[in-house]
Amino acid sequence: MSYTSLAFAAFTLGALIIYYLMPSRFRYLVLLAFSYAFYIITCGKYVIYILVTTCSTYIATRFMGGIYRRQKEYLAENKETLTRDEKKQYKEKSKSGARRIMVLTLLLNFGVLGVLKYADFTIANINMLRLTLFNSTGFLGFLNPVLPLGISFYTFQSMGYVIDVYFGRYEAEKNPFKLALYVSYFPQIIQGPISRFNELSKTLFAGAAFNSESFCIGLYRILWGLFKKLVVADRLAAYVDGAVNHYTEAGGTYLLLAVFFYSMQIYGDFSGGIDITIGVSKLFGVSVAENFDRPFFSKSVAEYWRRWHITLGTWFKDYIFYPITVSKRVLELSKKSREKIGEGFGKRLPIYLAMFTVWFATGLWHGAEWRYVVWGLLNFVILTFSTEAKPLYDRLNGLLKWEGSFAHRCFAVFRTFWIMSFLRVFDLSSGGVKMALVIIKKSLTDICPLTLENIELLGLDRQELTVGCIGILIMLIYSLRQRKGSIEEAILKLPIAARWGFTALACMAVVIFGSYGMGYNARDFIYLQF
Repeated sequence: MSYTSLAFAAFTLGALIIYYLMPSRFRYLVLLAFSYAFYIITCGKYVIYILVTTCSTYIATRFMGGIYRRQKEYLAENKETLTRDEKKQYKEKSKSGARRIMVLTLLLNFGVLGVLKYADFTIANINMLRLTLFNSTGFLGFLNPVLPLGISFYTFQSMGYVIDVYFGRYEAEKNPFKLALYVSYFPQIIQGPISRFNELSKTLFAGAAFNSESFCIGLYRILWGLFKKLVVADRLAAYVDGAVNHYTEAGGTYLLLAVFFYSMQIYGDFSGGIDITIGVSKLFGVSVAENFDRPFFSKSVAEYWRRWHITLGTWFKDYIFYPITVSKRVLELSKKSREKIGEGFGKRLPIYLAMFTVWFATGLWHGAEWRYVVWGLLNFVILTFSTEAKPLYDRLNGLLKWEGSFAHRCFAVFRTFWIMSFLRVFDLSSGGVKMALVIIKKSLTDICPLTLENIELLGLDRQELTVGCIGILIMLIYSLRQRKGSIEEAILKLPIAARWGFTALACMAVVIFGSYGMGYNARDFIYLQF
């Protein structure tokens, strides 16, 4: 059930009616029922996987909560008789028990995700190694598992909660139905964002009273998401697919245009889906995390990744990057490196090791193919090089005397956009790393004039091209306006006539210019595959 379908609109409307008819203390149960109904309608028997994740998460966190509760009670009862060392030993013993539970839960859930998502990738590489090294043709058979809807998102969200409970950042949720809703909440199950329990639970379980202002903001956000998805992303996709599928015949300039359009497409697709998620949640009075912050206005790759898919980035930062940088072995390695290599690089070594791990994992998270791993590691290389070359940049900017100027900011934004756009080519290249490199090389070297006739042959006639370009311009203007605050709130402050006129115009734009019609199905969101 796609977020852009009439079926989803009807499903959400039914949920809203029942939700607000119920007493507030039972409203979270309505969301839970509709979340499981949505998952069963969409995935059928594969609901078992989300049930396993939910049950294991609940049991593990309740056991850990019990360990910490007994520790607190025991220490309070015996604070006068226990020595400092005895208290420390007892705490370490309790922590060790909780750690075992956490590790087993992580292994179970990430193990399920690993088998479903990466088993055939691993088998393919084993077969290739056997053929290459031993000339063996005794290939292992593929498992061909079905990847359940949203498993990467709900697994990361649930395991983040398990880790937070282990570290005592908040207490384990006692109500199993509330935890089940946190894991399965239907507006964000398809493509996130990856919410934190302490943030999402504040409104998810509250059963807030109907708020007309929040409701209207939600509708505007949904409308904006539909515009980005249907008017911009799905329209540009036709040209992108046509150019990439014919990359050997298409001229380099046409491929360069496809690279640009794909950056706009994936942003419109992914952020548009998140807009719909946030908007639908607003209808229920639920606040979910923002996942984008005007990424195309970033002045560096590091800044770009602080603005794009924010919740995934913070998940990797909090649960992989920071633990690695402060681990004893890494700190020992850093100490030795400072002695043998130099103070500066030795201090940065833990950061680079953590960055390598994060970007390798990020690549694998996006897909079980080497092109995604290469994409992730290229991000690592660029970020590392930028750090090491910063003194050179500073010296060069000092000579040019333009740092902080408007021209310098424009150059930085332009440079960052195209670096990230070319890295996105690895998303497009179904033929693997080699195909991506050919497309990048050809788009930079095979310069040729653009003609409307050839653009039409690759899938986008002049009317569609005009609408797509206007849509891109509107997205960029919207992003610039966001610097001054919420546009949805600004619309609500308009006079009633202007507000309704704007709403009617926006609805007409989506209905008239959206990419759909007889025989057309809105494309699946790109991040469904991840």
